[in-house]
Amino acid sequence: MERIVREMIEDFGPDRFAIFVYLGLVAIGIISIAAFFFLPWSWMIAVVVVLITFVVWRHFSLRRQRPRPETGRRWISRRDPSTPNTAGLPAVYFLYILGSGGHTSEMLETIKRKFAPQANAHRRYLVTTGDQDSLNRVVKLECLIKRCFPDRRAGTLDAFQVPRARRVHQPFWTAPFTCLNTAIHAINALTREPDARPALQHGNAFKYPHVVLTNGPATGFIVCLVAHLLKVFGLVPRDRLKMVYVESWARSRSLSLTGRLFLWSRVADMFCVQHEELARATPGAVYVGQVAARLAPPG
Repeated sequence: MERIVREMIEDFGPDRFAIFVYLGLVAIGIISIAAFFFLPWSWMIAVVVVLITFVVWRHFSLRRQRPRPETGRRWISRRDPSTPNTAGLPAVYFLYILGSGGHTSEMLETIKRKFAPQANAHRRYLVTTGDQDSLNRVVKLECLIKRCFPDRRAGTLDAFQVPRARRVHQPFWTAPFTCLNTAIHAINALTREPDARPALQHGNAFKYPHVVLTNGPATGFIVCLVAHLLKVFGLVPRDRLKMVYVESWARSRSLSLTGRLFLWSRVADMFCVQHEELARATPGAVYVGQVAARLAPPG
């Protein structure tokens, strides 16, 4: 069982989108250099202003289309542990962004708490290059799921790797280049349909993830920013790539840097915290309870 799951997870497949993005960036660079020499400044400024205006307008347009969750004391006072029943939907597709260490532990604990066995579900795990520990933990979780549900109710799974947005002790001046590399490779994980759910059988049902879930660190913000830009430019349907950020359970009084980035940029469709005190101190945050805290052993 473990060998089968490990083969499924480690079969990442070719990153066939990144090369086209690199070529596109080179083409944009060549066009920009040509425009610098051949177009008057007034035309160049007009093009930049139009592009910025379009992006800002689309950003706020997408924000207005989001449902407004209950917040404040009304939300905090609720205690509804149920999970929505999605068994009747044609497809349920989650993309989980794993950090490392504690971030991975919390994410996998969240998956275990809210796991619903159903044959129409696909889980995609996104890990950073070299994070073998997170891959091993995913294998253990998926082996547990398949032992508990040996039939089709376990759903399907795959995994993708992206370069880390910023390594520990990496100089800050090099971070924009590594973040750009992460963003380019993230497009593959966000847009490539699962091999286990081919379009010939499922159409566009599994073309894009329905929900992207992250709890940090920086790689999660970069991936979600790319997903937001894909929707801004109309490259993916607006009802896909719904982004949910769950602040770390360890953060009970103040937000992490990634949390502040999500809160300031408003790219996430839902911003969640796990402590009431932090929910009261963070306007716009949704209190969801301690969804990532490790459950006590039975008995």
